[in-house]
Amino acid sequence: MSFIKANIYADMVREKFEGRIKVLQLAQDLGNLEGLGNGDTISFPKWALIGDAKEMEKGVALVPEELQSTEQTVKIKQVGKAVRVYDSENLTSIGNQMDEGATQTAIVMARKIDADLIADMVKAPFQAPTVAGDAITSAEIEKAMLNFGDDRDVEDFSGIVINSLLIPSFYEMKEFTDATNTTTVAGNGILSNGMLGFYRGIPVYVSDKGTYDDNAQTCITFIIKKGAIGYKMAKDIDIELEREAKLKATDIVTDALYATALVKDDGVVVLKLNA
Repeated sequence: MSFIKANIYADMVREKFEGRIKVLQLAQDLGNLEGLGNGDTISFPKWALIGDAKEMEKGVALVPEELQSTEQTVKIKQVGKAVRVYDSENLTSIGNQMDEGATQTAIVMARKIDADLIADMVKAPFQAPTVAGDAITSAEIEKAMLNFGDDRDVEDFSGIVINSLLIPSFYEMKEFTDATNTTTVAGNGILSNGMLGFYRGIPVYVSDKGTYDDNAQTCITFIIKKGAIGYKMAKDIDIELEREAKLKATDIVTDALYATALVKDDGVVVLKLNA
């Protein structure tokens, strides 16, 4: 007999998962994928910006411009994790067993989806250089922001994602920690729920999943606009129990089906050494 209730454990994993995701919360939910499974492919459109508005003249009709997009094919992934709990251990520490299993499962699931989104963003065409692989400056961020031209209102950004090696660099930026600077927000520098603070009003998140290139020995930083990255779920996080009666144990199996993509090429700038 299993002492674990699937619905209780599932609620625990989902709650902890929401608290562990970092990059996923910066992505746009593009809807569910009905009737599709692992290995199936779907198309994510990338929309091009239409031309400038034109001054109208009396009696002269506007010429309609068709919306232009390119299609990219993305494969649906199924990711999962199984945890085994023995009755003998569960009887003596049921709360700890469930909580620890749910916590660790949530962490690895969240890290996997975040890493997939980061892998999508690495391919963004806007690339900006940093002088060092393990440091970044405010001047380098500002130069990278020039890729957006004048389209850089703070409310248009989802966030900045950095590797933890760059935390000391942000501590050294007066725009980030100097209380006398008008762009500094109280509490900057205190890491909470994956967020380090705000850089000129843009939230800064810390993630080590896919944000360091071992070959090039460089951290990879992302400046992300809203709607630049997206995902579709074919199946939200699901929990199943598989009883191993001969072992007097229960396997807790967690999985999810989803697809991720970079949907706006001009919505992400990548900063790294020798970009």
